[in-house]
Amino acid sequence: MSSIEDFLHPLFEGIWEVTISRDQVTEPLGEGWIKSKINVPTPGTIASYRCGQYHLHETKTEFKVHLDRYDPKNHPLLHLIDDAPLLLMISETFITLISFTSQHYKGTTREQLEEQNAVLRHHLILGPLMIFLGFIFLFIPDLTFLGITTILIPGVVLLFGILTLKSSISLHPVRVVSRNDLIGGVWIIAVAIVFGEIPPRLWGGVILVLLSGWMFASSVMLLRRVLKGRRAVPEGFVSRMLIGAISLLLGVGTVIAPEAVLMIFMDILGMLTVTAGGVVTITGVQLRTLMHPV
Repeated sequence: MSSIEDFLHPLFEGIWEVTISRDQVTEPLGEGWIKSKINVPTPGTIASYRCGQYHLHETKTEFKVHLDRYDPKNHPLLHLIDDAPLLLMISETFITLISFTSQHYKGTTREQLEEQNAVLRHHLILGPLMIFLGFIFLFIPDLTFLGITTILIPGVVLLFGILTLKSSISLHPVRVVSRNDLIGGVWIIAVAIVFGEIPPRLWGGVILVLLSGWMFASSVMLLRRVLKGRRAVPEGFVSRMLIGAISLLLGVGTVIAPEAVLMIFMDILGMLTVTAGGVVTITGVQLRTLMHPV
């Protein structure tokens, strides 16, 4: 009988990631492993779990486990700065989106295809819509930023507040189910109203401060490890050196030319949206071809 822990000793001998065939693991994951909802996108991953500094990516055929430098539960900011720098998240998202199109529907049976009829319709509607929105982000970034800060952010917060408020009240009969949710819903709605009154220029300043702080901190942490040599950067010496250097340049750019850097990130958002829309459209076409072969 073998558990996942039986294969993890190389992580303490300078190996950054171990790959274990699913057939080799005969025991289920222990209670210490918790499913992670937010991760840097990784190609082929169907689920992700954490146990302290251990981070496990589950694929269809194997488990991939690496050791994060910081446990996100105990050190969330240090984890974001060192283990998940902004540029790494952006690049991995692009790679994951592109790789998704080549493997998503392989091995799908006819019965599974029939069950995904609704998915097909959603793909062929949502994909082109996302591409259209992505091009708006790219070609009208000022208007897009205005819409995000004055409509989207306050609207999402307002919706969350309304849902929280709704969950606090029962209509049959009318009574307060949860006083905490009632108070929380009112506060969230108040925050949404405040957000709606914040001018876009101030939003831009806040966003730039957050992004520049994240990039500066990541560049310091990564480049300091790079200077110690390859053994200090087992996850990839060249990649982390490039991420650290580019993060430093962009961080400096937010001070010298803040509006230009903000537009760069709007362009990145647009390219991500176009890419995601393309992936959704292509997988929809693939699904349609599988369901209706010529």
